[in-house]
Amino acid sequence: MEWRIQTYQEVESTQDMIHEAAAQGLGEGVVVQSMTQRGGKGRRGNEWISPVGNLYLSLLLRPKCTPQEAGQISFVVAIAASAMLDEYIDDSKHKKTLKWPNDILIDGLKLSGILLESGMIGPHLDYIVVGMGMNIFAKPELTTCLNDVAKEPVYINKVRDNFLEKLEYYYGLWQGKGFAPLLELWLNKAHGLGQSITARLPNAEFKGIFKDVQEDGAVVLEMPDGSDKIIHAADVYFGESA
Repeated sequence: MEWRIQTYQEVESTQDMIHEAAAQGLGEGVVVQSMTQRGGKGRRGNEWISPVGNLYLSLLLRPKCTPQEAGQISFVVAIAASAMLDEYIDDSKHKKTLKWPNDILIDGLKLSGILLESGMIGPHLDYIVVGMGMNIFAKPELTTCLNDVAKEPVYINKVRDNFLEKLEYYYGLWQGKGFAPLLELWLNKAHGLGQSITARLPNAEFKGIFKDVQEDGAVVLEMPDGSDKIIHAADVYFGESA
């Protein structure tokens, strides 16, 4: 993978710029990084607040997979970011966990989020835009930042380069070995596995035990009657009082 990085002081959205690059026919490996965004994107159309001092990037992938398999890339990206963070975080002092479907937590507080958007040609997948925001020096309310927990000095562009190096490795592993080894790595860091979870959908809410994750990335929820409920997309909350 040859990462081709474009850096900016301010853009509307790094996601939109990668969509434009894909529409121009550019190959995978294009990366857009900005110091801040006027209209950063989060999941479900939410705004991603983008103060100066953090890592905001989007990148282009063109995986040869089905639209259903494309959701696995969120886990690949999370594993890559997690592996990069291992170089900065002393696990005897801080606990790093991966929250389904695409957040990274330190000591239970959000550090990073991942957003996947796809481009289709008819029923076929054309490309994936991977967006990642990581709090490095600035932390919105109820979140944490890497500088507060790192065991060594933090530099935004070094974090970026280390992340891209890890992503190249794990993306190659996924292409060569499939999802199983990546899912095992993700489950080893899964936040709240085996604990009570509430999954909130637009028109429904389900509470049960976080049992597993399927190969399509869906969470398996063990319901009070012992049956399994498969959740493909939801906002999840942990604990009995969720």
